[in-house]
Order: sequence, then C-alpha cells, then structure tokens
Amino acid sequence: MKEIKQGGEVIDLVDLENSNLLLTPKDIADYNPKWLIKGFIEANKLISLYAMPGSGKSITALFLATHMLEIGVINKVIYVDMDNGLATLKNRNIKQILNKFGDKLKYISSAKKAPKDIDPKTLIFSLSALADESQKDTLIIFDSIRNFINGSMSYDEVVMPTLDAMQHMRDYYAGVWFLNHQNKQDFMGENNKAYKGATAFFDSCDEAYFVKKKERKETKLTVTLEPMKQRDDTKPQAVIIDTANLSIEFDDFFVYAMNDKQSQAIEYAKEIIAQNPNGTNMQSLVNEIKRQAKIDEVEICGINALKKLLKEFNGRFYKIETNSNRYNFSMFYPLS
Repeated sequence: MKEIKQGGEVIDLVDLENSNLLLTPKDIADYNPKWLIKGFIEANKLISLYAMPGSGKSITALFLATHMLEIGVINKVIYVDMDNGLATLKNRNIKQILNKFGDKLKYISSAKKAPKDIDPKTLIFSLSALADESQKDTLIIFDSIRNFINGSMSYDEVVMPTLDAMQHMRDYYAGVWFLNHQNKQDFMGENNKAYKGATAFFDSCDEAYFVKKKERKETKLTVTLEPMKQRDDTKPQAVIIDTANLSIEFDDFFVYAMNDKQSQAIEYAKEIIAQNPNGTNMQSLVNEIKRQAKIDEVEICGINALKKLLKEFNGRFYKIETNSNRYNFSMFYPLS
C-alpha cells in the first residue's frame, strides 16, 4: 500500500476503485439469508430484546434459544446472566432446562457462589477478540447489557466500544443478543416503547424487539415481541411459554397486541360475520358492532380505528372481498 506524508503523519493511500470491499452483483446473488426462526429471527444478527423489568424478556430469550436448539438450527447456546438471582432462576425452572439440554446450554450466572473468574466489563471485548468460525453454530446472549458496560449507559462514546465488539462477534456467531431495560413509565398511560440508554443501543443493533407481557397464568407466560427496528423482513410475534413442560408456542401477534376495546370489537365482528354467510359490508358491520356495544354497555374503539382494525384481521377470522369499481366497497364473509 502506498503512503504519503501529511502534517507530519504518514497516511496510507486508499484505492477505492480496486478495494477488496467493492460489491459486485454476484456477491448479492450468492447471499442467501439464513433464518433461525422463519420471518422472525435471522442468523448472524445483533439483536436487542428490551422491556420493563418483570416483563419476561429473560425467560423469553432463553426459551427462544432452546427452541432453536430443539429444531436443530443451532448447536449451542451460551447465556451470560449477570442480572438474576438464584431465587429467580429456581422459580423459572432453570434446573430442568439445564438437565434437558446438557452441554448444549452453557448458563453463566453471577448468582453462583463461586470465585468470580469473569469480569463482565471486559468479557465482550475478550470474546470478540477470540471470535472465529468455531462459533458459527453458537448463539450467545448477554443479560442485561448494563452489567457489561464500564461507565454510564447514557453516552454513545461509552457504549460504542462494547457494541462495536458485539457487531464483530455477530459475523462469527449464529447470533449475538443483548437484553436491555426501559426507563420508568407512567403507568396511567401507554408504554412509550423507548429503550434505556444511549442512541447507540438502537443504532448499532440489526433488530430491536420490544417485549410486552400480556398474560401470566399458572405456569404459562404469554408475551408479544414487536420489531421496533427492522433491517430485514422480520414480523412481530406472540409466544406462549410453559415453564412446567419447557415448551414454547408461536401465535398471532395481532390477536394478543389488541387492547380491551379492540378485542371486544373484534369479538362482535366475528359473531356478526358468522351470522351473515352471504356477506355484510363495512358500514353495516360497523353499525351492528356499535349497536351491540351500546346494548352491552361496553366500550369499543372509535369508528376510524375500528375500520382499520377490521382490515388487519382479513384472512384470520374472516375474509374480505373488495370491489375496486365501487370505491373500495368491502364485503366481509366467514372463512370457508
């Protein structure tokens, strides 16, 4: 490489037109994205899962990871937990999970009463320096990211070195995930879905999922994962976790993402459409939903929000046929 001197410094000349990084059509044609979970989790990505404390992001990340072990798309999970105590881990049935997956799941916990041979503040840098192709079938998860940052999480210049190291790791690991928290919310209103810390946490990751707990009933936890940053064609997802039988099920995000007013309106819509096998139009459907809500003295969403909501469930609970010659006149029919 040629060099020149400028201002007393030696600067390497760069030949951009002949760079090794020059992209060609063949590079694009030869690349085939690898999905770990189709349409939801892609390989070789830096992914952030964030939520309010107690929302289930840790158990969700772990069960997603072990699900990928079960379906064989990865061979090993390393979960580095510097956040949760033994009481919490016992309550989450971690013992049975470790017994089930054996050497395929390496669970590193700061809660273990043993001499600390790991410094979380430097761990990510060490792992990044040692990253190579031997980790290509390994998913690594850091819980939570605040425990791996040496300094304030609020400043880009503080967190960027750690994030850069994880970006380097993602090219060698099946995936690199980190969990993050939110700032305190005004619980009288809607969650603002904002993550905690510097903008770099959002800018540097490939995908960021907002995790929201929808229901906890006995041993089952239902959460939604909403992609707040999408570099690829990822879709939102609802998951149902059963800590008793160590299972995870995937369900329709939009069903679980509804609030009470939306859910009530859709229940009315399903009943009305089922009673009209020859079809009912949008205006008639909306009017009947409003009428039934008034009789039952329950609240539903506003008219414009309702019309938008009804369209979202086309193909799920009913089907919609639209006549473009009649100003997008829509007819609703039961699913055959």
